[in-house]
Amino acid sequence: MVLRALLALLAVLSSRPFPEERLLLDRRLETLRRILPDGPNPPADRALVLEMAQSTGLESLDVQPRPPFDSRSAWAAVVVDLSAVGSYDEVDRFFRQAALSPRLIDVESLTLSPAAGDAVRVVAVLRLPYRPEAAPLPPPPEGMRTPLAGVPRPQADAYLRDQALAVAKADTIDGLRRDRRNPRLFLSEVAAVTRGRPLVLSQATLGDEFFLRGLAVGDATLRGFERRLERGFFRVGQVLLARQGPCYRFEVRGRSPVVGLDAEIPMPNHQPFSAEACRSDRDPAGTTVLRAPPARRARRGRLDMRLRDVDWADVFGVLHELTGEAFVVDPDVTGRVTVDFAGVELEEALALLQKGGLKLSPGPLRRVSRMRGDATRPTPALALSEDAPRVTLALKRADVGDLLAALAEADPALAAAPRDLPGRISVWVRDVPATDLRAAVLDAVGPAGTAETVPPAGTPTPIRRLELRPDELAVDEFELAGLAAAEGRWTARVYSPAGTLYTYRAGDRLADGTVSAVESTDVLLQTEEGPVRVMLPLPGK
Repeated sequence: MVLRALLALLAVLSSRPFPEERLLLDRRLETLRRILPDGPNPPADRALVLEMAQSTGLESLDVQPRPPFDSRSAWAAVVVDLSAVGSYDEVDRFFRQAALSPRLIDVESLTLSPAAGDAVRVVAVLRLPYRPEAAPLPPPPEGMRTPLAGVPRPQADAYLRDQALAVAKADTIDGLRRDRRNPRLFLSEVAAVTRGRPLVLSQATLGDEFFLRGLAVGDATLRGFERRLERGFFRVGQVLLARQGPCYRFEVRGRSPVVGLDAEIPMPNHQPFSAEACRSDRDPAGTTVLRAPPARRARRGRLDMRLRDVDWADVFGVLHELTGEAFVVDPDVTGRVTVDFAGVELEEALALLQKGGLKLSPGPLRRVSRMRGDATRPTPALALSEDAPRVTLALKRADVGDLLAALAEADPALAAAPRDLPGRISVWVRDVPATDLRAAVLDAVGPAGTAETVPPAGTPTPIRRLELRPDELAVDEFELAGLAAAEGRWTARVYSPAGTLYTYRAGDRLADGTVSAVESTDVLLQTEEGPVRVMLPLPGK
């Protein structure tokens, strides 16, 4: 009403000649027509949405306008279905462009899901409003006919009709802008609530309400995620949780506020979507028990290993940490083992481990393989050149192709060597020449081509995101898998829900506690409720 009165007042007080008034009105109508066209034009609206999507880098585009329908209301809309694939920041840029577009674009609904690689699939329903040709016109502003004295009646009537059209469009645009929906805040907040957490989304939907579905690993992760949801922009109505293997599946429903164009919203700097499956990187159950033979006198060796139901590859990871010895573990060395070695030396420990059906080649780079009828191929000796690039790696079941690519980066002399080899392998080495490690890896996985025939590099294995850091493990998840010591300095071994064996020492932090002491039989944790003692299970329990 204020705008209508202002237009009438300006028209009454204007002292400009009619041709100038007519020209100004035509210009205003043209501006309003770009914002709110007269009648539907699906091809033009499709072209506009397609151009914006292409300019922001979105791919696999499918832009389809729905047939318009007749209406006698003040406005109607061409509905456009958009499907595309792109990075999370490209999706955000598209909707920022939609918010800044002179043509009004209302985002009716949005669904995001993971696509191949690190991309996101976006499906959106957009509404591009227009003024129907049959929409009724309001009466022209009062007092407009008096200044038109002397103007031919047909021209005066057309002028008054166009003035009424301009007022009607301005009022409609005002209301549409106030009610326009855009997911800028939603995209920013979704990235913020998931950033820095071992958590991935499999679906996010925004309409009248928002919906999030995904996977998280760790009790502390879920608690932090819920707290962040409640303290942010979202108004959470419901949170559902269910256990799924080592992870939690969650669903969140609520409302997300709409903000205006001038709101300063942080750019999303985290891609929260992933198709990563929830899995625990553990060998199948079924445990071999190995004990050091009884001795009449207390053993005085420097190594103590008390491991319970530990993957074979992780046993050599523990030995590597205690002694610094280098191991390459064959892909078929799988299964779990319980170990009780007290006061042994390295060679004695290795001999005892071979009773579990393994064969170890001589050092200093030891290959661990399954005992078979055929002899294990000898592992190449370490290079003598002091100038050879050296690497330090601790990898469990790493992709062989990724490992060879990393070695080629460390030593440019290996750049032309084959690296696109299948399989996985465990490597525990410290300060080892890259050339010798590559030879040992190829010896374990078998020959696959020559340097003269270089196959194309494969797709790098994506980084696991559903994995806890050691300090993100909760006290309730701290289940001892082993205790080990070198020279009497005990450390604890605990599996994360995702199957990574972590090492803890006195003073290390947990998500909701601290490791106070590590002894030969147990670990003492300090929590807000007081001390908690975690005992090492007995062998076979």
